Amino acid sequence: MRRLTRLVLALLVVSGVLAAGALAATPQNTKEPTISGKMMTGQTVTANRGEWSGNPTSFSYQWQRCDNDGTSCGDISGATSRTYRLTDSDIGNAVRVQVKASNSDGSATASSKPTDAISGDAAPRSTSKPTISGKPQVGETLMADPGKWAEGPSSFAFQWQLCDKSGASCKDISGATGKTYGVRSSDKDNTIRVEVTAKNLVGSTTANSDTTDVVTSGAPSPTPNPVGVGGAISITAISLPNRLVVSQIQFTPRVIQNRKQTITARFKVTEANQGKAVAGALVYAISVPSNQVTRSAEVQTSSNGWATIHFRPLKALPMRAGARVNFFVRPRKAGENPLAGVSTRRLVSVGVHPTR
Repeated sequence: MRRLTRLVLALLVVSGVLAAGALAATPQNTKEPTISGKMMTGQTVTANRGEWSGNPTSFSYQWQRCDNDGTSCGDISGATSRTYRLTDSDIGNAVRVQVKASNSDGSATASSKPTDAISGDAAPRSTSKPTISGKPQVGETLMADPGKWAEGPSSFAFQWQLCDKSGASCKDISGATGKTYGVRSSDKDNTIRVEVTAKNLVGSTTANSDTTDVVTSGAPSPTPNPVGVGGAISITAISLPNRLVVSQIQFTPRVIQNRKQTITARFKVTEANQGKAVAGALVYAISVPSNQVTRSAEVQTSSNGWATIHFRPLKALPMRAGARVNFFVRPRKAGENPLAGVSTRRLVSVGVHPTR
């Protein structure tokens, strides 16, 4: 009986040691920290530490200031309390908080998601007017840049407008509310501008770009010709069993350094048999995942077989050294099923190395 009693006591001691060891395990974050409060200069925001395993016995905080897209975060000197008072230095930037949980066995750190851009205490104010890039030519794509603004706008809305030749009598183009606009045949002999509305927690303000040059009809489509200009083959001469291939790729810049850069991609399409350039092929390209850059319509290859497509980085594009942005590229012949016929597909990529 005594031996049984001693055995039970020993098991209880071992169980207690194991339980104590479990209680002392290094903390692990199970639900990320969050930030509450009004994201405006002069306001005080509060860190909510999230949820942790491992029974932390203490928590510490470090507030960080980030770019307005939530990247390139750095510590804010002296901001180590659970609360933080937003300052004018934060306007137009995002903030986040790092929470460090500790116990006798160690510590671990978890970060909140960055906030939206911190608002000023007045409505947005344009300091550099919006601009338009791209050719004012039927079939081309125009792209809006919102310009520069004071008072920390958290969002921008776009409205493309059609104006007369002199740039007057501008009217909204129905449904044209994206950052890009495909120039239509009905725009010919007119000019185009974009209206940008910036919004923050106080209010909203609108600013207009200058108008483009007068919209032209653009270059004519390649003439169906088996031996096109400069030895290129017309797409009309390509049929199965031959196929189209993307034989060359050029990216400008060669490495993406920030989300403000326009990415210019050039794809050369050739026929697979003799390797000759193909004029008049339709080329489509999209990032994978598709939310990393803006979308573009199909572009026709020129008489030298090259198609040029412009993209703008979006917030989901990964801005870290060594990352790569993948693009799905598909050349095809008009009138054929994009998944069949002479079309093919290729996956290409461009590197990322952010600048500080």
